[in-house]
Amino acid sequence: MFVFHVCCYHLYILLRLPPENLCKPVLCDLGEFLCADHLTCVSAGWLCDGEPDCPDGSDEALDRCKAQTDKCPLNHIQCTGSRKCIHFNKLCNGAKDCEDGFDEGVHCRELLSACHELHCRYGCIMTRNGTFCFCADGFEVGEDGRSCRDHDECAVYGICSQSCVNTYGSYHCGCTDGYSLQPNRHSCKAKQEPGESPAVLMIGSSDNIVITALNGSSLQNLKLLDTNWTHALDFNHNEESACWVTSSESAGQLWCTKMRKPSGFSKEREIKTVLNLHSKLFILVHMQS
Repeated sequence: MFVFHVCCYHLYILLRLPPENLCKPVLCDLGEFLCADHLTCVSAGWLCDGEPDCPDGSDEALDRCKAQTDKCPLNHIQCTGSRKCIHFNKLCNGAKDCEDGFDEGVHCRELLSACHELHCRYGCIMTRNGTFCFCADGFEVGEDGRSCRDHDECAVYGICSQSCVNTYGSYHCGCTDGYSLQPNRHSCKAKQEPGESPAVLMIGSSDNIVITALNGSSLQNLKLLDTNWTHALDFNHNEESACWVTSSESAGQLWCTKMRKPSGFSKEREIKTVLNLHSKLFILVHMQS
């Protein structure tokens, strides 16, 4: 089913001219999709449902419908008109897992022979847009479209809060020293041994250096700066020292100080360097005091 813009439809019938030569592009309402002809609006719920609703079939474009699976985790597909993702195993299993029944239909029977012809190594799924191979969880389809290879979960940014180790068919997250892996097996939390003070965050801004609790409370000023900006800031836990790079209109300086307690600095001094630090950005990593 498709709907032409009214004026274009009648002109098209009367003059038998392509509608794109007669009318200006229309604006679709919320929840509608503008077809590639820039004249026809169809319901967004009709996108990638296996039936062309746009006169040019742009609502079933391969690139758009393939990208629909990229919004979901590996081996999942998104139901049309919603954000619900279902596993490939739930397609054509006789039960409607999508509210609109996108995962079931006559195509499950009609495309069965096409699936057999693909000779998939693991499994074949049938959608209203066609058939393609898929692999077990933790694996992805190879370049030939049929074989399976390990899926590198660690290549997905943010899958682990700190370190990630990819394994064959799986992966696991890890934490650096001083942090422990949380029950969700993805995020890390700073350890607090008995008798230790809670972890704090040190922040360098344009006019001062402050520390705050990890929840953003208890802001405490450590150092007032008479420079334009703090370009870099680092803390060496083993040496109990902090270092930062500042700059003024004429020069840049490297400063280091002792910080045995989160209440303030001591033994502050400038570190002479052979490099011009003016207007340069440095990342300080474990500076020695």
